[in-house]
Amino acid sequence: MRFRAPLLTAALACSLALAGCGDQPGDGAAGGSRGTDDSTSAATPNGPDTSIPDDFPLSAGMGGPGDAIPTTRTGTGLRDLELCGTSPLRGLGERDRMVADNSGGEALSTRELVLLGSPERAAEVAQSLADLPTDCRTPAAEGKWETRTEVRASPFGPSPAAVLVQTYRVDGEAAPGALVVNVVPAGAALLVTQEYGEWEDLDAGLDAAAGTLGTVIAALQSFADGGTPTATPTGTPTETPTEEPAEEPAGTPTEEPAGTPVVTEVPADFPLGTGLPEGDDETDVYGPSPDADGMGEVEMCGRVVWPASGAGATRRLVTGALGPEYFDGRELVVHEDADRALRAMEAIRRAAEECRAIDNQVWTVLDRDTGYDTVTMGLTYDDGLGSSVFQVTRVGSARLMVQTYGEGSLASLDQQADGVTETTGTIVSAMCVFTKTGC
Repeated sequence: MRFRAPLLTAALACSLALAGCGDQPGDGAAGGSRGTDDSTSAATPNGPDTSIPDDFPLSAGMGGPGDAIPTTRTGTGLRDLELCGTSPLRGLGERDRMVADNSGGEALSTRELVLLGSPERAAEVAQSLADLPTDCRTPAAEGKWETRTEVRASPFGPSPAAVLVQTYRVDGEAAPGALVVNVVPAGAALLVTQEYGEWEDLDAGLDAAAGTLGTVIAALQSFADGGTPTATPTGTPTETPTEEPAEEPAGTPTEEPAGTPVVTEVPADFPLGTGLPEGDDETDVYGPSPDADGMGEVEMCGRVVWPASGAGATRRLVTGALGPEYFDGRELVVHEDADRALRAMEAIRRAAEECRAIDNQVWTVLDRDTGYDTVTMGLTYDDGLGSSVFQVTRVGSARLMVQTYGEGSLASLDQQADGVTETTGTIVSAMCVFTKTGC
């Protein structure tokens, strides 16, 4: 965040950061946002519902008249957006995403478009925002700083489309500036934008922010027109259940990845949470759940390595425990087939080999043997304490990430990695279910 109010909020959150605060230059590895597709849909990748066109005008209206703001499909985007104690764009399991950012100095202007598994899923995420309290306030920080979030009707459509307005108070007095967040679902797509301004007239500021989105909203309609991804490209009604291709895989051998209809379900008794502590006043334990935040977006030297974009993840399960200066998280993702999982491992292995240091971060490859295809990385900081170990292990079509964070240093990484490897060992044997031969 690049303006005063969120900077203060971030400072307060440092005590809960998963990989240390330091300067944190866009550090997804610090437990920021990330997600993999938890949808069970087996729809054919066909049309606007499964990919965002490269020429989608997401950045239209951003910046000055002569500015050309680039778009990207990686990066943090709005995954670090926090509203009323929620992080709505974390762990969505998107099929595709596009981000445009024109932030700098005291300006904040970011847009993110995500494609989810179905129109119902997009509406569900939007509704989770529309259902936030109409007047949500965070406790004042040491009696000084207070954040207030209001939910308003959207100019772009009925609920679950919504506008969220975040304002601030210092020592009980109104502080300048407001953050405006527009949430607009369309078919399987969800557009979320944020704009910060210091408008004298807040309503006029809301109108101005909405006015820059005209071209984007018009283009967004293509996803609403597309409806649910069809099982075949031959005009199947849009209400056809997305599970239908699993019943007729032979009918579309060239149109549908062969592994999609038979992606293995995560067993109900999968031991992802083994060894986690019990929750108490100081330790928050979440999951196992397919919908929890999970690891977040792990970025190494500007390269997002978890989750792997386009790696075909179709199932996920996450759990973890968070306490003072402590984090123990696990995330399981199941890909469409073993080849996709293997390619995702190759990408993270390349990043581990090539990334050594960036800004205040120091990355270290740790040699650990789990008996399976494993990459282990350590993250420390050259300007303070804080250490994370990330261990990714592939078995068949599934990958397991185990991450821990503590108030350690480079000298303590080996011991920390030993603990992570021990945790992986208690889980990985159950991943045989994701191999061709099974358990």
